[in-house]
Amino acid sequence: MITQLTKGSKYKIISASSTDENFTTVGILEGFITMGEEPALLIRMDDEDKNLRIIPVNAILMIDIIEHNEEKEKEDKGDTSYIS
Repeated sequence: MITQLTKGSKYKIISASSTDENFTTVGILEGFITMGEEPALLIRMDDEDKNLRIIPVNAILMIDIIEHNEEKEKEDKGDTSYIS
């Protein structure tokens, strides 16, 4: 079961716009960023130029998963506090 969006996965994202039409973006998730205090997705689009698009999370209406890459388990390094 998919429980999170992962970098390197391909998604089709429908997001709200200021017009009557919604935006459709198809591409690879490059990462998560913030615009001011708002979280956003950074998508490398499937166009000829491989442009990047920033989509604010609060504008997302729907996400279709086209290709899902499992994110590797992060190794727990335990307590990383150092005292000098």
